[in-house]
Amino acid sequence: MTSILLIRHGIAEDARPGQRDADRALTREGWTRTRAAMKGLVSRGHRPTRGFSSPYRRAMETMACLQEASGVFPMETSLLVLPESRVPQADLWLRGLAAEMPGGVLALVSHQPFLGELIFHLTGRSLEVKKASCTVIRWEDGAWRFEAQYQPSELRG
Repeated sequence: MTSILLIRHGIAEDARPGQRDADRALTREGWTRTRAAMKGLVSRGHRPTRGFSSPYRRAMETMACLQEASGVFPMETSLLVLPESRVPQADLWLRGLAAEMPGGVLALVSHQPFLGELIFHLTGRSLEVKKASCTVIRWEDGAWRFEAQYQPSELRG
């Protein structure tokens, strides 16, 4: 069984005139809250063995918070988890990753609306995906199964 942690990036700065969306960073509050949420996620036993992040700055900074909390694990960026990425393509990619790493814990840091659509596609659940939240699913017996959803306030608490 492979577990996947579907994490939305933390609170990011508002776009400045001329700034690319991909360059928006976490705010000071975003760093603080995301660090606390990722520490809470790890304290609940969710320690990644591999990670993928959107190449957007705020997603990579969120992944850095997770690595601070859990220790370093192999991480890379992926264009398959951008806000506008295609969910069916991501599903096939995740199935391949799950097959490569049975028993592993994969962390995936991305954005809305992609994460909400992906969660619905994989589990049939329509969930609110708040910033720095985590939805845990697992690949088991050839199917995706919903395990848990943690709101950021639960993780920080």
